Parts: sequence; C-alpha cells; structure tokens
Amino acid sequence: MKNKIKAVFFDIDGTLVSFRTHDVPASAREAIARLRRRGIKVFIATGRLLCHTHVVRDIEVDGYITVNGSYCLTASGEVIYEEAFPREVLHRVFELEERYGFQTEYMTNKNIYVDSITEQVQAAIDMVDIVPEVADPKHIVATQPVFQLCPYLSPELEKEVLAHLPECVGSRWNDMFMDVNLRGIDKATAAHRVMEYYGLKMEESMAFGDGGNDVSLIREVALGVAMGNACEALKEVADYVTTSVDDDGILNALEHFELI
Repeated sequence: MKNKIKAVFFDIDGTLVSFRTHDVPASAREAIARLRRRGIKVFIATGRLLCHTHVVRDIEVDGYITVNGSYCLTASGEVIYEEAFPREVLHRVFELEERYGFQTEYMTNKNIYVDSITEQVQAAIDMVDIVPEVADPKHIVATQPVFQLCPYLSPELEKEVLAHLPECVGSRWNDMFMDVNLRGIDKATAAHRVMEYYGLKMEESMAFGDGGNDVSLIREVALGVAMGNACEALKEVADYVTTSVDDDGILNALEHFELI
C-alpha cells in the first residue's frame, strides 16, 4: 500500500483542525511535511470556503476541494472545477425559510453571508471559529454565485425541507446545521476531478475525515481513514479508524501504513 498511494486528501474541521484548540496539531503538520518530501501530493477537502482555510494555509499543499466539491482549485489558484446554484433554486430556499422558519448561511467564493447573528449562528461561530458577514441574502444571491448553503435545520426537519429541493443533497457533520450542495456535487466527485487533473488514478488515493460530508470521499478512495472522533456513519465505511485529532490521529495512521 505504501508504494501505491500518490495523493492524500484531508478534511479540515475535526480532522486537521481540533474543535478544542481551533488549530492543527504539530504532529499533523510534521506528518504532512514528511508526506510531501516523499513526493506524495496533499489536498485539502473541506466544506469551508477557500478564504476560510486560513487555519491550514501555512501547510504546503497541492490543491483544494472547497465547499464540499463545488469549487476546486490548485494551490496557485487555477480553478479545476466550479458549479454554482441556479438562482431559481435559491429563490425557492427563500420561500422555504419563510415557511419553516429557519436561517441559512449562503457561501460564495468570497465569504459566508447570513441575515443576522442569532444564538444558533453564534454557537456555530464558537464551534468552527468562523464569523459570517451579516448581509441581505437576496442581495447576495442577485450579485454573486452561491456554491453552498448551510441551513440551520434540525435533523428532524431536514428531510421535509429537502423534499422541496430535489436538485440538492444534504450532508451533516453536526446537529446545528447541514451542508447543502447541488446533487452530484460531493467530495468524492471532486476528488475524481482533482486526480484526473494531476494525471493520477483513484486507486492511488487516500483520505482522512470525521463527518457525514466525508462519507462519499472515504468510500471512494483506495484507503479511507476515519478519525477516532468521527461520526459512526463514517467509521462504518472507513478502511481504518485512527486516534482522534487531539491524539495525533493523522500521524498515527500515516505511520501505521508506512507512508512516512
């Protein structure tokens, strides 16, 4: 296996970055540097926008899958793939917000926007250490492409709301909100595009994740690793479960598979 892997994808929140410290453990930084010294490509695969990957920007990587695959680019900024929501779908989201009484964060390639900082939005800020910009979502939708939605929906309500959005698919990595993307957009599809761009095959890929939005990627790569702090759904599809992000999970797994 160690001679087969040529690219490794890393999620950010709960995988590279600890929810406890809001930082990347020193062991993970060193492990990734050792990977690259061995000629293995390193990619970030996150639900975050590129502008909110600052917490890992001092780690040298080869490219980024952002907003769960809607916007993919090289480390130098060359766009590999992008797909934004049709405005008709976004207008339907406005109607659903009024009908069901929930808030949504709108993610463009510039920032995250929300209509107000409510108690639930503040709780999300405290968890991921990202502050959305307060703005009128209707103005944002009219002036910028939107690549991902983060509605503050309970797990109980999400199925009912998503039934009105057949063009979309949702994934969840916490109980407060979910990530909503266009159907056919996910980290696995994006990984295929990135690997093809670099002339690599999926059977040469490995990935680390912890949340529901990592399931497609962990299933698709040749070697999928779930963090010890991962959700049970991800652990069930992973090839290997390492220790938690706070217990040197990335370093331990890479050493276990003799990749570093």
